[in-house]
Amino acid sequence: MISKMARIEIIGLKENLQDTVRELHELGTMQIDDIRTLTNVYMQPINLPYEMVQVREKVELVNAKINGLEDLFKKYFVTPPTDIADTSSFTLIDSKVEQVTTTVQQLTQQKTNLQDELISLSKYREILKVMVPLLPDSARKSGNATIGALLHTTQTRSMNMLINQLRAMTQGKFEMVTVKIGESTNALIGVLPRDLVVSVENYLEREKITQLVLPDEYTMLSSSEAQDKIEKKIENDHKELDAIDDRFRELASIWGPYLHSWQINCLNIMDEFEIYSRIGETEHTFTIYGWIKSDEFDSLSQLLHEKVSVDIMVNFLEIPTELREKVPVVLENPKIIKPFENLTKMRAIPAYFDIDPSKLIAIFMPIFFGMMLGDIGYGAILLVLTFFLSKKVTKGIFADLIKTVFYGSIWAIIFGFLFGEFLGTLGGAIGLKPILLDRSDPDSTMTLLYMTIGVGVFHIVLGLLIGLGNAIKHHDKTHILERGGMLLGLAGLLLLVGKLLHIVPDGFTTPSYILLVGGIGLLGASYGKTGVILGPIEFVGLLGNILSYLRIAALGLASVFLARVANEMVGMIGNVVVGILVAVLIHSLNLVMGAFSPTIQSLRLQYVEFFRRFYEGGSNAFMPFKKRALVQE
Repeated sequence: MISKMARIEIIGLKENLQDTVRELHELGTMQIDDIRTLTNVYMQPINLPYEMVQVREKVELVNAKINGLEDLFKKYFVTPPTDIADTSSFTLIDSKVEQVTTTVQQLTQQKTNLQDELISLSKYREILKVMVPLLPDSARKSGNATIGALLHTTQTRSMNMLINQLRAMTQGKFEMVTVKIGESTNALIGVLPRDLVVSVENYLEREKITQLVLPDEYTMLSSSEAQDKIEKKIENDHKELDAIDDRFRELASIWGPYLHSWQINCLNIMDEFEIYSRIGETEHTFTIYGWIKSDEFDSLSQLLHEKVSVDIMVNFLEIPTELREKVPVVLENPKIIKPFENLTKMRAIPAYFDIDPSKLIAIFMPIFFGMMLGDIGYGAILLVLTFFLSKKVTKGIFADLIKTVFYGSIWAIIFGFLFGEFLGTLGGAIGLKPILLDRSDPDSTMTLLYMTIGVGVFHIVLGLLIGLGNAIKHHDKTHILERGGMLLGLAGLLLLVGKLLHIVPDGFTTPSYILLVGGIGLLGASYGKTGVILGPIEFVGLLGNILSYLRIAALGLASVFLARVANEMVGMIGNVVVGILVAVLIHSLNLVMGAFSPTIQSLRLQYVEFFRRFYEGGSNAFMPFKKRALVQE
């Protein structure tokens, strides 16, 4: 059912604006229109003062920090944390976020420094690992030192010249080894008296030769000592990194459960700031336009008078012509109808002045499902399965479809008794007699086809009657002619078919032709000048829609004959055990098909054949200005 809506305006003094917005947000029953989009209102939107802009920016900054903390802490949770509500003020939340952020920044900086140090030390370790075993014994003497230079592998001549120059500078007191590092670099490691190190380094610097320099804390050590110390430092750095990760994990376990609550708090404040731009202002007053369910008007007015000011005015407004197509829609149906309401919304939200077809789908979709499946055994199995699945899957479109199959399974059991079917032809074996017809009997095939066409005629005529009623109510001449013409033409055609089947007396022949031709004429008139061509085409399309209901019979026959094959396989295969296994597999396949195909086809009959006769939809859902919940529904 579509709830009755009221368009209202709220007028008050500017000094009461923030309290009014806060109370409307808390109550959550009013959709606020953007004054900038209202063509018949001449008022400037509110400009926030500088102090409020600063507050908004502060909230946005805190929210950004919360998002950063969420991203950081996410990797430290094995399973997502259970959210904990925090009703603290924004000021207190800001303080907590700042405290956590500061700690995180410090730890992050420490972690970055350690990781950079590890990268550097790892390079030195790899060089020393190759270099130390090759160094001459003189490198271990206390009076000697090592010095290194890095050259590209293509600089062989330069390396030879460098070696000769260094030997000359040190008067031959220079021992060296060369080590290949990576794919394109050679390291020249030299051992020389410590007192000559400065002059050699100065020479390398003048010649712009890259030196292999260890960090300061390792320069006075021998290469082997430096290697040992670097190994220990790397080990300690890894321990420190593990300790930092443990600290992050601890912070995540303490503060992680609160982050979503803090974020919701910030978003609610930001929503209030966003809503100010939709509100109009004069020098001393503000005006809010919007929508509310009619039965909640009194409670809204009373709340604003009690919580804000008795000077607040809340007025009903007439719905102008330009807004008639934009009235927000609220669907209110019993819990049992809700799954079908959501299926209706999948097609389109009903227009405000339309009807809500949710109850019609709730009636016909399960019935059509039951007619297609029509088996006590299959219906009972699906009933049990969907009952337990509905306890596990409680939200979303899959939950809705599970519930529709659940209701359809009840009708499948009912039609199973009418058709005398239990896992196909096993019904007859256990003494079950068909009440309506036996679908497995070839002589009943035409009766089944007539029955499904009759169902199609009834369903589409009902849709046309509803559509005609809507058209008359809204004085829509085009739809009156279209739907009225279809009804008259269909009545004439049914009379002609009745005469051919000797159900209708001969005296109805002339009236049936008059109804048929007149109906097609009215249908054509709804299309204007092109109606001469489009009228007959649309009427033929209507007949095609009726014949589309034969899919009910087709799917039903496919199901019953597949079940029959499964049952006969037990006797056809020599081994009874193998026969039973094959039968179970075929019945399982049939059950899966019996769950999916009838659901899809019965939904299609609602959307394509039924809805198009009366339902347009395309409206906007009611979006009240309300606070975000910690747990989103």
